[in-house]
Amino acid sequence: MQDRAPSRGVSGVISRRLVLAGLGGLAAAPVHARVVPGFTEVSWLDYEARLGARASDAGGGAFHAATERELLALTNAVRVRSGAPALGWSAELSRVARSHAADLAGRGYVEHLSPEGFDPTHRVGLLARRMIGSASENIAYRRASDETTAAELMGIWRKSESHWSNLMRPRHAQVGFGVVSRGQKTYAVGLYARPDGALGAPLPFRLAQDADLSSALRQVSPHFDSFALTDPTDEAAARARIEGADPLPPGVYQLRPRRRVDRSRYQILWGPIFARV
Repeated sequence: MQDRAPSRGVSGVISRRLVLAGLGGLAAAPVHARVVPGFTEVSWLDYEARLGARASDAGGGAFHAATERELLALTNAVRVRSGAPALGWSAELSRVARSHAADLAGRGYVEHLSPEGFDPTHRVGLLARRMIGSASENIAYRRASDETTAAELMGIWRKSESHWSNLMRPRHAQVGFGVVSRGQKTYAVGLYARPDGALGAPLPFRLAQDADLSSALRQVSPHFDSFALTDPTDEAAARARIEGADPLPPGVYQLRPRRRVDRSRYQILWGPIFARV
């Protein structure tokens, strides 16, 4: 699988390479995924609930915590040998990776995009409730009669230039892995990131009052000049509104911290997605 989330917009076609690992080794085939023209508030609520359930039930399969931790050890070993810094374990990224691996196992697909069209950045925004930043995603899949090892999963990524580049990228600082087996099939997801900061408290996904948002923004680290709120599909933040300007109408929003670049420019970052109910 490609290692990066696709660019998001209201519509369009994304081309990528699908890399599968089975009994015969690696196979590659072109895949064309159509971005859903738009997400409704209900679809966001349903997908967040689906991911939360998969984090508990493993999609009808089983999580492999020992394999996940071994992937961390193997990843850091090859990074250190190449001069890249070791990655720290992120519980938030691991929960996101586990949820997607379980969804792959439960619904029997191997893709960065869910069948509804949600991408890795959406998943991080829905489940990582304190993290400011985005993550890159690797996926590996293996079908075999024996148990799949961390070394075999690393071998799959090693044979793909884009996967290996993602795994070895020096700027990454944190990682979370999710490994799920169901029958003879094993699904692994790795999420790599260098967070730009963290909220002072987890932001609830469902906000009943604007004060809940203000509470999460207290003691945010590092300091940000302001926070914008956008439609989660608005990658360019072209329709941003400043937090606290007016009472927030019901709907689904993404928190976009604004970091000053110079006297006249801001960099708009990624924060959690939430529903104002």
